[in-house]
Amino acid sequence: MTAQRVAALVDGRALTEDAVEAGVAALRRGPLAARLPRAGTADARNLRRWVVQVMTYKAVLTNAAAALGLDTEPAGHDSELTFGDALRMGGVTAAVLASHPVAPAVRERVVADIVVSESAVRDYYDRNRDLYSCAYDEAHPAIENELRRAAADRRFTLWLERRHAESVTLMPGFEHPADPRHADATHRH
Repeated sequence: MTAQRVAALVDGRALTEDAVEAGVAALRRGPLAARLPRAGTADARNLRRWVVQVMTYKAVLTNAAAALGLDTEPAGHDSELTFGDALRMGGVTAAVLASHPVAPAVRERVVADIVVSESAVRDYYDRNRDLYSCAYDEAHPAIENELRRAAADRRFTLWLERRHAESVTLMPGFEHPADPRHADATHRH
């Protein structure tokens, strides 16, 4: 019996190359298969690195859910993301929030205490008068909601990135697609 190659460690637990390859294979069988890069190319290797990112972020969230006493296998998943949400959070965080059933509950726990001040709402309204043809009192609830959502997105993204950095060790060949240490790194942040 041969030992499985480890792609990453998440809190000391191995994510195997076989699991990563199974994730890539599932994508290649899915509805977006025609849009994926051809196997054996630099872009295909970066797709595999992307899959490792998503899988390790999901593992971090599953571990966090357990630590917070949340159900790690909830029945439903009702996270709706807009394009703006995805842009604010970044690709991996948005992908995981949209696809991992425990992510919304963990996010809500992480951002539960965010409060938007009255002065922040007023300042936003005053600076963006071109967006509001209504009175301040009428615009207030929508502005407060948008500012809270933006603050929650920032907090959750930073929290998740920090937890990922603390919890995950990526093995050579499975680095982030933008990591300049590997030859296939073609995009920059």
